[in-house]
Amino acid sequence: MSPFHFSRLFTQDVGISPGRYLGAVRMFEAKRLLVESSMNICDIVHSVGYNSVGTFTSRFTRLVGMSPREYRKPPVGRLLVAMSKDFNRMPRAAELAGLHSSAPDRAGRGTGSVHGTIELPRAIPDGQVLVGVYAGDVPQGRPVAFRVLPTAERMPFTIHGTPPGEWNLVALAMRVGATRGGDAMVGSLPHRLTVRQNMNTWTHLSMRRMKSTDVPLAISLAPAPVAETATLVCG
Repeated sequence: MSPFHFSRLFTQDVGISPGRYLGAVRMFEAKRLLVESSMNICDIVHSVGYNSVGTFTSRFTRLVGMSPREYRKPPVGRLLVAMSKDFNRMPRAAELAGLHSSAPDRAGRGTGSVHGTIELPRAIPDGQVLVGVYAGDVPQGRPVAFRVLPTAERMPFTIHGTPPGEWNLVALAMRVGATRGGDAMVGSLPHRLTVRQNMNTWTHLSMRRMKSTDVPLAISLAPAPVAETATLVCG
């Protein structure tokens, strides 16, 4: 088939274009290798399909909110929520204790709250769900506001400290710890959520089991560190 026809069919079935899907797959694999492997960053960059380290570093930093080098710091991996067809990770409740669900400068007056219910086809034993508010429809960086809850078939939730604007609401549910395969569920609204200043927004989110064609996601809840100025140079 023609590239145009393929792209149209792919986008209809998966929800995003082939190019954006490939970019998300590459970004997920780079995050996984940064957290799980001892490979040097230059080798990671080339292994996920980038020819330019500078291009990758700029794109990674813009999408994720921190540089690849910063992503290797222990708090990032400890607070990583990852979901793909063969690798899942959810931090334990003790690791999330005391974590702010929104940035300090967004948690006070002038923000809104998102209230709603989440429905799962079934509860996940020893599972948790991350429901977060994101600027992009393919989450890459820390959500602007979020909530982590123990899974149940029906869960009320409230996300405080959400800035006014148009946002995407995405929920990921799985067992705590790191697993290969197993139960993993995802849910998102088919439209962007409008949040207004000092007002409550109500919604409902139904979750489903992850499909093999779903975009893999890796989101660290660790706050972004102070930006580094060093330039990565590969020999």
